Amino acid sequence: MLIDSLKQLTSSTAALNSAGKAAKTQAVEAEKTNPASGRTGALQQQLETLSRWSISADVSHQLAKNQQAEQQIRQLYQQLEQLKKQLDLPQSAGQKQQISQQLQQLEHQLKQKNTALTPALQLSSQPAGPGQWQLNSKIDLLSPRKQPELVSIGLADGQKIQLNFPAGQSADANLAMMQQEFAKYQIELKQQGPVLLFSAAPGHSHLLSQPWQMKGEGIRIAAGNPVQLRLEKPQGQLSVLAQQAQQMDNQQAYQAQLAQVQQKLQQMLRQVQAERQVLVAKLNALRMADGEQSTEQVSAVSQELKVQMQQGAASSLSAIMAQGNVTRSLVEFSLSD
Repeated sequence: MLIDSLKQLTSSTAALNSAGKAAKTQAVEAEKTNPASGRTGALQQQLETLSRWSISADVSHQLAKNQQAEQQIRQLYQQLEQLKKQLDLPQSAGQKQQISQQLQQLEHQLKQKNTALTPALQLSSQPAGPGQWQLNSKIDLLSPRKQPELVSIGLADGQKIQLNFPAGQSADANLAMMQQEFAKYQIELKQQGPVLLFSAAPGHSHLLSQPWQMKGEGIRIAAGNPVQLRLEKPQGQLSVLAQQAQQMDNQQAYQAQLAQVQQKLQQMLRQVQAERQVLVAKLNALRMADGEQSTEQVSAVSQELKVQMQQGAASSLSAIMAQGNVTRSLVEFSLSD
């Protein structure tokens, strides 16, 4: 994918340079025969230059965001590495509480504005996936029970999901059964630690955002009238680790969970670095295209543009819009630092 992108950029640069040279040749020939046509060609050349500057500013802005993301990923990775090393020694209740607090602080940092990572440990620059919701942690639908139970869930559109839990069925078997039943209603279910996470297919999100009516037989859901509840927005991965830190029984297993999060960060780091290579190549291609024009040429065309605008040329509006795009992009880039 990266090699293909670079090939496309190289091809685009060659085409841009060829088109620029051709345009210059045409402009020179046109001006020899028709001075007015020459002025129009010069104005078109200026607009093309402004367009490249605008794109360059946008790419530079993306590159700055990319570098910020890499820095934050590396910092978070190192902070988790320090916590993982602390677990090499026996932990008292107070030390477990301290680890939990450190993870909560890291989670809080990810919730601030202009962070490159989300609490779900995803890149903020990536399109958001389907919204996720979680079931109230007080309702346990996974653990085996000695008695069988039927749980009925009434959805917002009037449909009902029937969950049949045989006596003694394992947590994995309970999860598989629920996944199969919810899939009939375009709802995906997965487990994240002790939490059940739900996500709906496009057009079905209302089935999760609106209240559920749950009715059981007294084991998982108290017998009687239906219980109304709302699904909650899931906590970030670091918050889940923070809660688990206070009850950790096996420190090696907990270290393994931290290592899994670090592996996810490493994957994102490789993705960010690959994106930076593409952005740098694109920026270099634009600079090469601009290098075909000398400072004197740009100054001369800028002066011609000013004259055209003072005379009220029909293309003045396009010129103003192009300059506005450049100004907007440059201001956004300067404020991003």
